[in-house]
Amino acid sequence: MRKRKVTYLLFALAALLLLGSTVGSTRAALTYYSENYIAKITVDQIGVSLLENGEIVSSRDYAEDGWRIRSNKGDGSVNGALLTNMLGENEKLALNKKYDEKLTVKNSGTIDEYVRVRIYRYWMKDGKKVTVLSPDLIDLNLVNTGRWIKNPNETAECMELFYKGILRSGKETEAFADTIRVDGKVAAEAKVETNGSAITTTYKYDGVEFHVDVEVDAVQTHNAQDAIKSAWGVDASDLGIL
Repeated sequence: MRKRKVTYLLFALAALLLLGSTVGSTRAALTYYSENYIAKITVDQIGVSLLENGEIVSSRDYAEDGWRIRSNKGDGSVNGALLTNMLGENEKLALNKKYDEKLTVKNSGTIDEYVRVRIYRYWMKDGKKVTVLSPDLIDLNLVNTGRWIKNPNETAECMELFYKGILRSGKETEAFADTIRVDGKVAAEAKVETNGSAITTTYKYDGVEFHVDVEVDAVQTHNAQDAIKSAWGVDASDLGIL
């Protein structure tokens, strides 16, 4: 995302007119000039917001020579929180159950833009990543794949999606995901130990948490090919997103 600056331009217009005439030994001169003035130029601003099931999770907009950041945490933090309303009161997570998770992007700025989304899926336990469980067991169902173009060089943990075409100011994209579920195969990830007649089964997902992080950013449409290459490191023409 390219930072825009409000520019102050100093316009100084000065003209000097000398009119001379000879009246005997007297010489007359007339000088005039314009007053200097400062003009404040309003620059259109870029902005982007992530929405979950119709509600803003986080928003980052450039305005008044600075970034305005909002999130659903309401504490001024940069990052919002996903999946906070996935479960009902006293409801426990059920394997293989699909939960509503409609994710969209809105252009909350005043200029048109191109949009990218990066999705991270991983498991955590005691503050550390659990690598024995596959990110693919966190099934975020992607939709509108004709409009959201996947980066073919993505990794298992990070999916990268590019919105095809320009996202106009004030407009919202089609959803790039609509449901999420934890694959029941996670229950098959277990360690079985035998001690005499006692058999102990330890499930690898015991005590772990699944995480889904979504990053959204945007670039301006001016010189889009070069801007996308510089910001995202991809060739927009090859991906077919322009």
